[in-house]
Amino acid sequence: MADGTNRGVVDTRDALDMARRDHMDLIEVAPNADPPVCRIIDYGRFQYEREKKERAAKRAQRTVDIKGVQLRPKTTDHHLAFKIRAARRFLEQGNKVKVSLRFRGREAAHLHVARMMLQKVVDGVSDLGVVEVNPNVEGRAMLLIIAPTQATLANVGSRATQQRIEAERAADKAAGYDEEVEEAELDDNEVDDEIDLNGQADTSDKPHTKTEETLARRAANRERQAQKRANEQFGLP
Repeated sequence: MADGTNRGVVDTRDALDMARRDHMDLIEVAPNADPPVCRIIDYGRFQYEREKKERAAKRAQRTVDIKGVQLRPKTTDHHLAFKIRAARRFLEQGNKVKVSLRFRGREAAHLHVARMMLQKVVDGVSDLGVVEVNPNVEGRAMLLIIAPTQATLANVGSRATQQRIEAERAADKAAGYDEEVEEAELDDNEVDDEIDLNGQADTSDKPHTKTEETLARRAANRERQAQKRANEQFGLP
């Protein structure tokens, strides 16, 4: 019945009459039972409540993206601070962070340097995230994935957090660090690695568009500056 009580076995026509008298519907809920089980409910109200719960569940769901932070063995502590702040912003926005430390030439022989640098990143975000995938070497890079903690996810929608993130991002951009450019370069490098592994590398490094030329020029300038500052720090070839 509508109040949840069990009326017992009744004729189908009688059950329909009872539902109509209460301006409700007779709904079969267990057709395979013997005899079949039916309920008298307001089906329109039932559909409304179900859709309302589905909408609430959908709003509660979070889409977790994986954001990228790129390092080099010769990345200086000054530039590493920008990278750590970017990783913290990504975590505070509810995203996972993939830290990619790329090698060139003989740099791959200095894995201890790479692990030390990745550990600095982990320590720098330890209050916001936990290591989901431990450092491992893939192709020409050592990768690490950090996921936000439950406490971090709970504060994603905070207006104060979002305002602070935007202010910090603007300050870093004014200082010469643009996380959007960094992500674009990381995506390009991943494509290059995949092509190399498949033996189909394009031997031409020349950019094909104005945007690619700008990104390549910025990357080259940063690389030259980082290498100059880091030669004494790590003593790498």
